[in-house]
Amino acid sequence: MVSGITVNFKSANILRTSISKISPYLDEVIIINHSEEEKKLLEQLTNSKIRIYTHPNRGYAKGCNLGAEKAKGDFLIFFNPDTIVMDDTVSLLIEDLKKGYDIAVPKFLNPDLSFQPSTRKFPQLKHLFVSRSSLLRFFYKNKKLENEYFGMELEKIDKPVMLKDRFPLGGFFAIKKSSFSELGGFDERFFLYFEDTDFFKRAIERGYTIVFDPRAKIVHYHGYSQSSIPLKSNFHKLKSFYLYGLKHENCTSFLLLLAFILVFYVAIIFFLDLFDLHIPEKRWSEGK
Repeated sequence: MVSGITVNFKSANILRTSISKISPYLDEVIIINHSEEEKKLLEQLTNSKIRIYTHPNRGYAKGCNLGAEKAKGDFLIFFNPDTIVMDDTVSLLIEDLKKGYDIAVPKFLNPDLSFQPSTRKFPQLKHLFVSRSSLLRFFYKNKKLENEYFGMELEKIDKPVMLKDRFPLGGFFAIKKSSFSELGGFDERFFLYFEDTDFFKRAIERGYTIVFDPRAKIVHYHGYSQSSIPLKSNFHKLKSFYLYGLKHENCTSFLLLLAFILVFYVAIIFFLDLFDLHIPEKRWSEGK
């Protein structure tokens, strides 16, 4: 049995499209709804296969873990509301799990069907210069570092390949329920962002196998949910980055430098918000 799990926050319209595309390939769909105002709209989707649970927003990680608790399947598909599955994707990922992989991820595509990088190197301070949401990217250009961080070489891959030194984004992935439970699910201290970075780092360190399967594809409307709350979204990203550093880095000087940079970032973000001067995050569909 295959269970699909998604967490909704002000994304009901696009989620309805996502559900209509993926539900035929799943045995059940569990929606953890964090938007009380969208409850009635989502309830229109309810049927024998789709179950909706509306809860106060305690973060994305909490929502995913709750969905996993409700799931009856041996296999779990976690998917964001802004993803549209393509034919055979679910069956290919489940096939990978049945072959012995613990986690399977698809290739992400932009709405124009061009390649969208969906893996990252585990973050270091230098990656602040290439992150598409970073202000520092305007002052420093390093194409080699950027290509390495985003895994641009995966665009040419046409056969399944193991991910060993990088992690997939959590927007769409398949995992055995037993593996998810053994790993303790997502760390709920991460309200938003870096919960996937932390989860997959723990998985790789404990010897779990992650396969990137380019035969399986999904379309990702990048940044759809965050666009409604740019200030809060950026704040949680910075906060979660620091939490990730605290959890996985033992170097005091690194943590102090990271704290200084993030405080500086928060000040800039609040300044931009005060004067309504947002610098939009570059979308992959706009070019690389």
